[in-house]
Amino acid sequence: MFTVFGIGVYYWFYRFTTDKTLQRLKDDLRISAIASSQQIDVDEFVTLSQTGKANQEGGSDDPLYQKQLEWLYNLHQINPKIFIFTFIKDDSQTQEKQQIRYLVDVWMNIDASKSARFLESAIATPYHINTLTNGTVEFRDFYQDKWGKWMTYYAPIRDKSGKIVGAIGADMQIDEITQLQKEIQRQFLVSFGISYPFFLTLIYILTTLLTRRFQAMQKYAQAVGEGNYQPNISLSSEFKFSFFNDERIILSKALEEMTGKIRQREELLNAIFNQVAVGIGIHTLDHKIKIVNQTFCRLIGYSEEELIDRHCCDITHPEDIELSKKYIHEMIHSKVFPPSTHEKRCICKNGEIIWIEMAITIIEDNHKNPKYFISVIQDITRRRFAEKKLIEAANTDFLTKLPNRGYFIECLDDLLSQANDYLHNLFALLLVDLDNFKTINDSLGHLAGDQFLVNIANHLSDCVTDKDIVARLGGDEFAILLTSIQSIEDAIVVANKIQTEISIPFYIHGQEFVTSASIGIVLSRNLASQTKYLVASDLLRDADIAMYQVKNKGKNNYAIFGQEMYENFIHQLKLENDLRKAIGEGSLSLYYQPIIDLKTGELYSLESLVRWFHPELGFLTPNKFLPIAEQSGLIVELGNWGLKTACHQLHQWHEEKLISENISVNVNIAGKQFDGKDLLTQIVKTLSETKLSPSHLHIEVTETIISHNTVNVTKTLKKIKDLGVKIAIDDFGTGYSSLARLRNFPVNEIKIDKAFVQPLNTHPRNVKFLQGIITLCQNLELKVVCEGIETEAQNNILSDLHCNYGQGYLFAKPMSVSDFELWIKNKTKRDEERKKNQNSESNFIKGEL
Repeated sequence: MFTVFGIGVYYWFYRFTTDKTLQRLKDDLRISAIASSQQIDVDEFVTLSQTGKANQEGGSDDPLYQKQLEWLYNLHQINPKIFIFTFIKDDSQTQEKQQIRYLVDVWMNIDASKSARFLESAIATPYHINTLTNGTVEFRDFYQDKWGKWMTYYAPIRDKSGKIVGAIGADMQIDEITQLQKEIQRQFLVSFGISYPFFLTLIYILTTLLTRRFQAMQKYAQAVGEGNYQPNISLSSEFKFSFFNDERIILSKALEEMTGKIRQREELLNAIFNQVAVGIGIHTLDHKIKIVNQTFCRLIGYSEEELIDRHCCDITHPEDIELSKKYIHEMIHSKVFPPSTHEKRCICKNGEIIWIEMAITIIEDNHKNPKYFISVIQDITRRRFAEKKLIEAANTDFLTKLPNRGYFIECLDDLLSQANDYLHNLFALLLVDLDNFKTINDSLGHLAGDQFLVNIANHLSDCVTDKDIVARLGGDEFAILLTSIQSIEDAIVVANKIQTEISIPFYIHGQEFVTSASIGIVLSRNLASQTKYLVASDLLRDADIAMYQVKNKGKNNYAIFGQEMYENFIHQLKLENDLRKAIGEGSLSLYYQPIIDLKTGELYSLESLVRWFHPELGFLTPNKFLPIAEQSGLIVELGNWGLKTACHQLHQWHEEKLISENISVNVNIAGKQFDGKDLLTQIVKTLSETKLSPSHLHIEVTETIISHNTVNVTKTLKKIKDLGVKIAIDDFGTGYSSLARLRNFPVNEIKIDKAFVQPLNTHPRNVKFLQGIITLCQNLELKVVCEGIETEAQNNILSDLHCNYGQGYLFAKPMSVSDFELWIKNKTKRDEERKKNQNSESNFIKGEL
C-alpha cells in the first residue's frame, strides 16, 4: 500500500510540473510573437518585402534585411529557446493552393541550414491563412517540416491604418521541449530512487519497532492484569525489575521507551521537512504563522522564532495584501480544494523584495471543517523579471524606448474611460509628425535617421511632465498625451515648447540638421457642447486630420481640431475617392498650352496640363485636386497617366501631320514620382509604347523638388537626360535654388515664373534683373522660357532680351484636344497667308527694282 501511494504522489507531482512547464513555454512563445509583431518597424518590413532581393547564400544584401535580421537576433538573445521569422502572403503565385513567402529568419544568424531562404515560397497552412487574412494569433502545436520539429505561434503585422501586411512566427524546437521533459523526468526518477527506499526503510523500521514494543507491552500488561507480575516477556534491556516492582512502574518505563521512539521519528521527519527545496509554512485560519521550515526562513531572511505567531501580512508587500487575503479566503471557504497557485511579493528582513509562488492546502478537522492551511512557496523572482522584460518589449518601441502604438492606445482608452466617468476630467492628444525626416534618412542613411529619432524622443520627453505620456507611433510620428489640463491653452503652451525645443540644431556625424514639426491637437471633449469621445481611434483620427491640415498649409505649426475641419476632411476624403475613381475610369483630360518661339513666332512645344470635370462640382482647376493627389499618393498614378496620354497624343498629331515633327510636349513631374525607381522605367516604357522620339519629350520639374532632394533627384534626372529626354526647371525663382547652382543640375531649359514677367513694364530695374537671369542661363547653354506673357509689350521686351521661348494668354490659353486642333489649323492658315503676302511684297519690290 505504501508503494502504491508513494508512486501515485510522485507521478501526480511529476505530471503537474511537466504540464505547468510546457504551458509556461507556450505562454513565452505567444508573448514573443505578439510583442515582435507590434514592435517591428512596419515601414521597413513593407519596403523590404517589395524591393528586397535574395543573394546566393539564401539571405539578402539589402540593408533593411540585415537590420531586421539583427533585430530578430537581439530578440533571440533575450530568450534563446525562441526563434522568430517573418513572412508575407504570396500574391504572385499561379498555383491552386495559396502560398506564403518567407522574408527574414533568425536562423540565418545561427544555423543557415535551418533557415528559410529570403523570399522562399511555401504552401500556406490554415494557420498562415488565418493570421494573414483574419489577423488572429494562431498556435500550431507539435508539427514537423523540412527543418525539424516545432511548435509555433503566428501573429499579424499591421501598418498604421490597421491593414495586415505580413506576419511573424515564433518557433520553439520540439527537441528542446522533449529534452526539458526528459530532464524533469530524470530528476524525478533520481529523487524518487533516492528518497523512496529510504522512506520505505524508515516506515518499516518504525513500524517494526513500534509494533513489536506495543505487542510486548500489550502482552506484558495482559500478564500483569492476569496476576503474573513476573511474566517471561522481554521489552528491552532497560526493562529489568524485581518481583516487588509495581506494575505501574513497568508500564511507565514501557511508555517512556515508546515516547523515545516517537521522538526519533519526529526528528527524522523534521529533518526531511527542513531540507526540502521549497518553503513550507503552517498557518491558522486568521493567517498567523505556526510552523515554518528552514527553507521558508532562508527565503524570507527571518529566523523561525521571528516568524512564529507573526501575521502573514507582515511579510507581504502592501500592494499585494488584499489580493493575497482574497486568494486564501477563497481557498479556505471553497467546498472543493483544487490545486491552485498565487503569485505575490514578499518583503525580506533586509528590505529586499522577492516574488514567490504560493500553493495552499487546507487541513481539516474530524468534522471536515478547515483547521489550518499549509503554504508551499518558492522564489520566482528571476522568472518574473524575465516576464517583465518580455512585457516591456511588447509595450516599448525598440529604438526610442518610448511606449509603442499598442500600449499608447491602451492608455488612451483607459483615460477616455476615466474622463467619461468624471465630466471635469480634460486631457489633450498631440500628434507630432516631423517635417523633413525623409531628407535625413535619404542623405545620411537609416543609422543616422535612427539616431535623429532618438534625439527627438528625448526632446519631446523634456517638454512634458512625468504624468504625461510620450509615445512613438511609428516612423517619424510621435504622440503626446497630456493627461490633465485645464484648458486648450495648456496644450498650446506644450505645442509651442515642442516647436522651440526641436528647432535647436542637431548634430549627427558632424553635420548640422534643423527640423520642424507639424502638430495636430485634439481635446478629449468639445468644451462648447461638452460632447465626448468614446474610442481612441476617433481621437487619433481627428488629431491626424488637424496635423495634415498643418502639412497642407506649409508645415512647422500646430492646428486644433474643430467641426469645420472635420467637415473639410470629409469633403477632401470624398474628393480623393472621386479622383481615384476618375483616374481609373479615364474621366480626366489633358489640356495643352502652346510654347512659342519668340524669334520666329512658330510653335515650339506644348505643355500638357491635367483638367477634371467633376460630375457634381463641375470643372475643377488643378489647385483644387492636385494637393489631394500629392497628399494621398495618387499623384504617382496621375503622373504616369499624364505622361502616357501626352506622349500618345503628340505621336498621333505627328502621324496626322497636324503639327511639325520637331514639336515637343512638356509633361510635369511631381516630387513623389522620384521616390521610387519607377519614373525612369515608366518613361522608357511610355516612349517605347507610343513610338515617340525621346527628344520630343520635355519633363518639367519644379525648383522646389530639386532643392529639397538634390542627390536623389539629380541622379534620376541625369539618367533621364541620357535617354535624350530634355529637362526643364519649372517656376524658376519661386523656390530656394540659386543661379550659381544651375550648373550642377542636368537641365536643358529654365522656365522663368510669371512673377518676373508681369512687372516688366513697370520699372527698368525689373527688365535689368530679368536680363541678367536670361544672359546667365544662355551663358550656361540653357534655353529660357518665360511664362505668363499676357501683353504685346511684355512680348516685345522679352524678344529684345533674346529670350528663346514664351508661354501665356497672349498666345493661347490651355486648350482641350479639339480646341487645340482648331487653333493650330487656324494658326497654320494665318502663317501660310502671311508668308504668301511676304513673298508677294518681296516679288513686287524686285519688280520695281
